[in-house]
Amino acid sequence: MTYFLSNPYTVYSFSLLLFSLFAGYIAFWVFRLNGKNISENEKLPRNLNIGVVLAFIDLLWCIPHSKPLLPVHLHVYLFPLVIVCTFLSRAFLDYLFSRALGGFFILLAYYFLHGSFTFHTPAASLFAVFSFAMGITGLFFAGKPYLMRDFIRKAATEKKWKHSISIFFIAFSLLSLILGILQLLRK
Repeated sequence: MTYFLSNPYTVYSFSLLLFSLFAGYIAFWVFRLNGKNISENEKLPRNLNIGVVLAFIDLLWCIPHSKPLLPVHLHVYLFPLVIVCTFLSRAFLDYLFSRALGGFFILLAYYFLHGSFTFHTPAASLFAVFSFAMGITGLFFAGKPYLMRDFIRKAATEKKWKHSISIFFIAFSLLSLILGILQLLRK
């Protein structure tokens, strides 16, 4: 287990495999959207319980990125700051899940782009296009979180939106699965 967590190549390879499951679930969820279940699904962007968990994960993920920006004596305050910011986001942010998912997409796109060029992933340019699309979607969800609700409404009411979004995530899922397997086999 220690070797797994200390080897960035293996972590990257398994994160591709894990993301393929996540993207496949998103594709399945979007494909199931329809006019009958739109009222319960359009509440998702404002969900506080899932949003606070994802916001906590996002903020934890930001700690290694913020360490180079701060003096070493301030590093001990980063984890307590994550906890405080998580509670503040729960108390004061509307559309918390949408904002947290947007942040997650941005961080994940950066991680995948960095990893694909660091570890020489096959088809890195194609994977980069998918990752950039995910990152840009994350920027929109984090900056204008009501767009996720509109996104859900469009996917539930218009078949071309539903099919195009589902196809994108199925393709991203298959690409991540194939690349994750190839990365593990190359090791």
